[in-house]
Amino acid sequence: MTECIINLTVGQWIQQHQHGLVVVKPETALPDIVKALLASDSRDAYVVDKGRVLGHLGFNKLVSHLFSPERPVHSHRQLFAQVTTATAAELMDPHFTYCREDEPVNQVLHRQLQSDITDLIVLATDNTPLGVVRLTELVRESLQ
Repeated sequence: MTECIINLTVGQWIQQHQHGLVVVKPETALPDIVKALLASDSRDAYVVDKGRVLGHLGFNKLVSHLFSPERPVHSHRQLFAQVTTATAAELMDPHFTYCREDEPVNQVLHRQLQSDITDLIVLATDNTPLGVVRLTELVRESLQ
């Protein structure tokens, strides 16, 4: 990783790399969540209600649910999604990885890799979303 990235805080990073955070409402339907991720070229969405982040939705998990009728093995959650109109609130993981704006970028990078999160949400102290740290941008910048 280049020296300039290591010395940045997350707050400094998101000021220099403005990317749209994919945010959905709790009642958003599964196909609409996947469409939002595809439109933004993102792999992570966050469920937000009244300005607060409630949970995380990963692309692979969503696609697994989306294609569950064609798959030979189903989890209980996938079977449930087939008989209901699966919403973001029903599919989200309420326990998600995040970072704060005062953290060093190099620590956040390791957290992203350990958690397999491509777009890591940055939360303010009141847990409102401030932005996102995209792993692809960290890699792109480090290779320059």
